[in-house]
Amino acid sequence: MFKSVVRTSIMSISAISLALAMSFSAHAGDITPKMQLKIDTYKKQILNWATNPDIINAVKDANAQGPIAGLGNAKWREIKEDDALVQGFIKSPTGQLLTKWMKADEKGINKIVLSGNKSQRVAFTSMPAIYLGKGKPNFDTSFGEDKVWQQGETKPDPSTNVEGVQISAPVKDGGEVIGVLLVSLTASSL
Repeated sequence: MFKSVVRTSIMSISAISLALAMSFSAHAGDITPKMQLKIDTYKKQILNWATNPDIINAVKDANAQGPIAGLGNAKWREIKEDDALVQGFIKSPTGQLLTKWMKADEKGINKIVLSGNKSQRVAFTSMPAIYLGKGKPNFDTSFGEDKVWQQGETKPDPSTNVEGVQISAPVKDGGEVIGVLLVSLTASSL
């Protein structure tokens, strides 16, 4: 009898686990064709924003200065969003421009981040999870391969926790890639 109860319990747990896994995978990250059409429209917009002279000049200035000495991702995670350093990225003229763009589409966009050639942050609308983006596909694809990048599924943004899709585009000075513009799109609006 004990074996029968254990076997039944294991089968029940297995069935429940499988059902949960299937429902999660079907829901967790699917990008529908309708969503993709909206994402493609945002890709055109981000390419346009990446050519804005204020964006290009901000990246050139940040590249001339380089990343903040001694500030890596581990140290970045110790800093709070209300810290003066972080607020400087948000309240800078470039941060204000990014915020203006985001607020013009608050339902569709939940974060914008601008990075320089060493993957250091130049400006953003809210504090990203990391300071240096090198090694992440959004930075590596747009900077290293000179391509627009798109996250392959919806998932929570690492810093805002909003379910979405990230896209990024190269920022160029002439024909040279000098930085990356990342936009986090809100999945419920796609």
